[in-house]
Amino acid sequence: MRVTTSVLTLGFILGGAFAGSAVATTYVKSQPPWAEAPTVADVAAAYPARAKAQGVKGAAALSCSIGHDDRPRDCAVLTETGNWGFGTAAMKLAAKLKVDRPGMYGQDVYIPFSFDPSILNGPGTVTRPNWAEMPAAEDFQATFPKTENGVNHVRVVLGCTVGADGELDSCAVSQEDPAGQGYGAGALALASKFRLQPWGQDGQPIVGARINLPIRYELTPVSAGAKPPKS
Repeated sequence: MRVTTSVLTLGFILGGAFAGSAVATTYVKSQPPWAEAPTVADVAAAYPARAKAQGVKGAAALSCSIGHDDRPRDCAVLTETGNWGFGTAAMKLAAKLKVDRPGMYGQDVYIPFSFDPSILNGPGTVTRPNWAEMPAAEDFQATFPKTENGVNHVRVVLGCTVGADGELDSCAVSQEDPAGQGYGAGALALASKFRLQPWGQDGQPIVGARINLPIRYELTPVSAGAKPPKS
């Protein structure tokens, strides 16, 4: 990829928020893609009362079959933390899930649920998202400032809230290095190109949560007489 108005090649790296592989167990493969899932508010409302009162963190995992309506049914608790009611809470929340893939009727799925008491006081932060859409290379190219200033390494971090459809809302630049040269504005212009699936790989709610999105540009000088790389 090449910045058209300068003798630089441009590479981009999407940072830490993209790390992580799909959850897997010996029971099933990874989670299916979800079209609908519990929100931050839903999980907070379903938090087991005794665990909530004592600030206990927990988790549960369910095995379910997918029904004709694309929602989990016939669920059973595979694992849960202690005797705090996390399995029961997970069973209630499972009704809010809906798969985003046709032809899954009757298939067994594994669904993790994580309960962190911090969600009771705020939206929490996405740590292991499932990405539904990301910008294409040409999107990064189009939003990168067309200036020649000798900068080879650029890092921008956007802070956003995840909206109802998995889109990024209310984004702002929380870090920009180097600052004041338009890189933050360029990264903000990319925000509309990102969309998350509504349930995290770690069983955390996504809709209503906050996400820190690092974007890093690596620029490599090329000689003035070099031919542009083929795209």
